[in-house]
Amino acid sequence: MKNNNIDFNSLEILSPAGSRESFFAAINNGCDAIYLGLSSFNARMRAENFTTENIREFIKIAHSYGVKIYITINTLILDEEFDDLTQLVQKLTEAKADAFIVQDFGVAHVLKTCFPNICLHASTQMGIHNLEGARFAEKLGFSRIVLSRETKLTDIKQIHNHTTLEIEYFVQGALCVAFSGNCYLSSIENGASGNEGKCLQLCRLPYKNNLTGEEKYYLSTHDLCLLKNLKTLIEAGVTSFKIEGRLRHPGYVASATNAFKSAIKKLQTNSLSENFILEQKDYLRETFSRGKFNEDAYLSPGTPDDTIYKDYQNHIGKKIGTVVSVKPFKENLFKATITSSTELHSGDGLKIIDENKKVQVASLGIGNVNQIKTNTYEIITKNKFFAGNSVFFTQNANYEQKLLKNDRKIKINAKIIANANENLIIILSANNTKTTYTSSFILEKAKNQPTSKEDILNQISKLGDTIFAINDAEIQTNGVFIPKSLLNEARRNAITLLQNKIIEENEKLLIAKFDENKFLSLKNAKNSVISKNLYIIDENFNNFDKTKTYIFAPCYYNNQTASKFNEISKEYDIALSVPTLLFYEDMQVFKEFLSNLNQKPTLFANNIGALNFVELGYNIIASPLLNIKNNYAIKCLNSQNITFICASIEADEQFIKENNLTAFSSGLFPLMTFAHCPYKTVFDGTCSSCKFNGKLKYTGSKDTYPISRTKLAGCQFQLNKYLNKNIDNCGLFNLKNI
Repeated sequence: MKNNNIDFNSLEILSPAGSRESFFAAINNGCDAIYLGLSSFNARMRAENFTTENIREFIKIAHSYGVKIYITINTLILDEEFDDLTQLVQKLTEAKADAFIVQDFGVAHVLKTCFPNICLHASTQMGIHNLEGARFAEKLGFSRIVLSRETKLTDIKQIHNHTTLEIEYFVQGALCVAFSGNCYLSSIENGASGNEGKCLQLCRLPYKNNLTGEEKYYLSTHDLCLLKNLKTLIEAGVTSFKIEGRLRHPGYVASATNAFKSAIKKLQTNSLSENFILEQKDYLRETFSRGKFNEDAYLSPGTPDDTIYKDYQNHIGKKIGTVVSVKPFKENLFKATITSSTELHSGDGLKIIDENKKVQVASLGIGNVNQIKTNTYEIITKNKFFAGNSVFFTQNANYEQKLLKNDRKIKINAKIIANANENLIIILSANNTKTTYTSSFILEKAKNQPTSKEDILNQISKLGDTIFAINDAEIQTNGVFIPKSLLNEARRNAITLLQNKIIEENEKLLIAKFDENKFLSLKNAKNSVISKNLYIIDENFNNFDKTKTYIFAPCYYNNQTASKFNEISKEYDIALSVPTLLFYEDMQVFKEFLSNLNQKPTLFANNIGALNFVELGYNIIASPLLNIKNNYAIKCLNSQNITFICASIEADEQFIKENNLTAFSSGLFPLMTFAHCPYKTVFDGTCSSCKFNGKLKYTGSKDTYPISRTKLAGCQFQLNKYLNKNIDNCGLFNLKNI
């Protein structure tokens, strides 16, 4: 199949860097862009990260290769942190960062207002997964959106066809179980907010379900690997392919970057084969994977059948064999004989698993290894395991080291003019950049043996400690003698000139500067806020009070519940809840629901897409799920004519009271929203054998969490917890499903 309609120059492999080593692993294995964070305001605070002191040097290295640097400022921040934020971004714009990845509405508003010409990318934490959400982000000044991992293929196409936004999509790595930006489990249970970069990954712990009584990893997902869907994503409009993993080791970054960059190149030449994909998946499983990969994400309509890997929650790699025997060897050591379909070497990693009991028995690195016959090896280990246990390959040391030794070079063409009584001239060109270096010394005619063309080329080609390599060279000379020291000096100066010119070319459009007056003006601007108590109800609620304002959040959005809403709204003050997830098919159901209402209701917006209904003349209430916890976020929504604002569940009481916001006070609160089906997970079922009964609960070490369902074209689920925030004089009192 021809790929003539694909602009391969516009495609980008976007790699993570949580350390210096990962940065160079990404560069040397072909990435087109890197995303990284500093020591504050980023969602991977446990990574090594970078500093304001060294970031310029890293950006210069990246820009020498034409690689872009995106800085993560993808957390929610407080009012008192904005002075520090603007100072940080000022330093980063001066360091020539290409773009900033942002979650917080307030951060987006401040950066777009106070840093003219800044480039903003909407973080996946914003939860953009449909056209309406993309349009709202576009209005806020974003040039790119990092789509929610749950986004469907149909929605990607809609966004591509109806906005000017660049589309970025996760294609490799860990998959969050909860809808992006709306996971509050770690925050509520441990005071460690994922929205502040402190997630404790409670989703990777075991939970017990009440319907079968089993305890499994019911919230732990398979990892993503979308190699087989690359062409599908490109044709849908994705241009940036994002690899998750700022907390992963450099070998993982190298392997993932290499796999996807190679796949793009093969796709360009129509040579991307199934065998290549299988080979790369094996390498990727060996560097990090939780069992088999999720190769389709949520791209298809409906809820996927196999999202959760409930037997194991960590890296188990690839199954390669079986334990034959384990015998005592020396004190505290054992000699194990294992079969392996993969050739083993010192430095490789293994995990031993009892697949019958679904438990990990041992994790070990191989020291000395002895192949005793084909596919059979002896290893010495201090770990005790047993014959019959399964052997999984978790680190391919040789392959990782091979990739980490890659040294990316920029091919340059050189022309050297060395004529007597003239300056030495070195003309270099690379990637459409051309420079001419003229020496400060004059060349002399050789008195004895002239410097040959071969000698000149040999010295000019000594570029081993640079990012360049000679591709082609033309040398003109008429018999001059050039000391090697002068040739070496000229080479170094010419290369420095070229590299600086490449950096300058790649940074010429990065002209964002801080406007302090605009920031002061924004800081002093008044907010506009409507606030009153709200009560959430569903279609089964019958006891009403005319003095109260209700939010109708039905479990089913259909003709019957539309009639129920019409009936209640005749006498009572009632708004309509917009479901948290609204994929294309769900949006059609929701819009049909709206068309069956007698009047335009106020909409309780649980996602960024619902905010865009303000364009259609709806009054909007911004729900707690929009994570409003600073004044600048209020100003951002005010700029879009939204004034009825509920505070984030994570907002502090002082902020709520100072701004007279509506806040959640008591009732069931959704700690997670799922695009997968927990009933399928528990019962290993499918939609055709639906086991839903509305009674499922998960119990963990902290609490028991009832699971609720909302039904549109497909199903979406929420993991809930009863909360009592005890906030005086304001509140979103949630009465649903109590």
